[in-house]
Amino acid sequence: MSLDNSEWHQTNSLQMSVQTADLFLLNENQIEQISLYCTLLTIARGTCNLIIMQHPSVLEGSENLLHKKEQFEKFKGFIKIPIDRPVMQCEGGLPLEQFQSLMKKFVTISPVGRPITLTLTLDKMLSVSVNGDLYIEKTCKVGIKHIDFAFPLR
Repeated sequence: MSLDNSEWHQTNSLQMSVQTADLFLLNENQIEQISLYCTLLTIARGTCNLIIMQHPSVLEGSENLLHKKEQFEKFKGFIKIPIDRPVMQCEGGLPLEQFQSLMKKFVTISPVGRPITLTLTLDKMLSVSVNGDLYIEKTCKVGIKHIDFAFPLR
């Protein structure tokens, strides 16, 4: 497969639709996590297992508290894209308040026949063909800048 023709473009976002969503309570450390199984929309023939956890709390009185608070104000995570199979693994965390808000939306919004969709904005560009084929030379781990959810209302 070659990238020398005009049928390829660069993208830094992955769109997917949520097929299943589960909430886990990890009793050992009292952390909740949301586990999503998604099908890829912008990449052909692929799925993604996405785990969203709560960020660890920021300790009061620690050095550089402002800087530490800033780094926990949004989604932080990565996606691992294997070269040998079409199943991506994604892990990330949200601040407690945002995590609880997301969890509440999953629980309270009634299904309307369309799936919840999400978009991951990556910190690296990926090559995708017009047919939705992803081109990578080796398994890669890519950072995620942010995550956006779309909950259908009707």
